Amino acid sequence: MIWMALFGVIMVVMLYLLWHVEQVGKTNRGLKTKLAAREQEILKLQQATYQLAEQQKSVLEQKLGHVTVNSMLSAHELQVCKLLCSSLPVVVKEYCSKGLTTQQAMATQIRRQSIVSASQLEYMMQKHARLTTLWNTNSVTSHLQLCSVVVSLALEQVPAKVSNLEAAINA
Repeated sequence: MIWMALFGVIMVVMLYLLWHVEQVGKTNRGLKTKLAAREQEILKLQQATYQLAEQQKSVLEQKLGHVTVNSMLSAHELQVCKLLCSSLPVVVKEYCSKGLTTQQAMATQIRRQSIVSASQLEYMMQKHARLTTLWNTNSVTSHLQLCSVVVSLALEQVPAKVSNLEAAINA
């Protein structure tokens, strides 16, 4: 009789464990479905982000086409500006897919080309106060703002000197 009661208790425990395992399996399948849906959503959002970065790159490069000789930026700084703008989609992609910081992604871009050095980039970021904070923030949002500010700096013109104006008037 004790054996039968013990056998009955073991059977009830086993049935409970089987039921519990089945419930965990159902929950697991539901979570896998939700995870797959989230991954698809993330891929769509990343694709949209890359496309927006490409469009922003095009807009910024188009604005750079209007830079005059009297730009606030030197020729080397204009090269840095062009690199920042052309690298924008790659930086965004590496930030999203690989988890690199924007500075790490830019360092990779600098190593891939031979026009601009890392020291030129750093010098420019320290030289212009409007860029320093954005560069040091080291996020995608601040990098997008950085690219816009760099282009607006490139579009700004050096103020004409009064002595040059007087010479032009007197001539």
